[in-house]
Amino acid sequence: MSKVLKLCFAAILACVCQTNLSHIIRIAGVAPDMLIVFLVLLTSYTGAYGGFCTGALTAMLYDASVGYVLAINLVAYTFIGWAAPMLRGFLDTKLRKLKHKSILVMMLICFFLTLMREVLYIGYLFLIGSEQSLMTLVRALLCCGYSALLILPGSFAVAWIMRWQLRLRPKSTDLNEESDGTGI
Repeated sequence: MSKVLKLCFAAILACVCQTNLSHIIRIAGVAPDMLIVFLVLLTSYTGAYGGFCTGALTAMLYDASVGYVLAINLVAYTFIGWAAPMLRGFLDTKLRKLKHKSILVMMLICFFLTLMREVLYIGYLFLIGSEQSLMTLVRALLCCGYSALLILPGSFAVAWIMRWQLRLRPKSTDLNEESDGTGI
């Protein structure tokens, strides 16, 4: 299966998880940002360009499914898809002495990018005149931590999607296999 089709399937799955699953797995009213989890994990397979394209597709699908008309999600998730592999390369060089750092690096990237998106969203709410409290910042930090923890189970799903191969059985060219065994 083509990498583009796998990325489209992963983007659709991320939107379904964000719109349906995140409401079910809420803890204390805080839901994780599954789109960022999927984008951070996908960029380890695709790089900056694939993350950019997948982030844009994911944001458009999410905005269409929720009914948002502003492009705040498009800007945020496209940037996240582009920035995640660059942050991974930077952290890989800084943490080169640490063993088994792959999951830790992805969790740190997910935490930072979720925090960036939450701050952007809180700034947007402030600009439109919505009153924000300290509890909003606490919820944003809890969302960041919860999203970072979901990197581990999400990595299994994304690895399965990106490694999946469509296997077609070749058609037999032997004419005797189609007979019913009577010899006629």
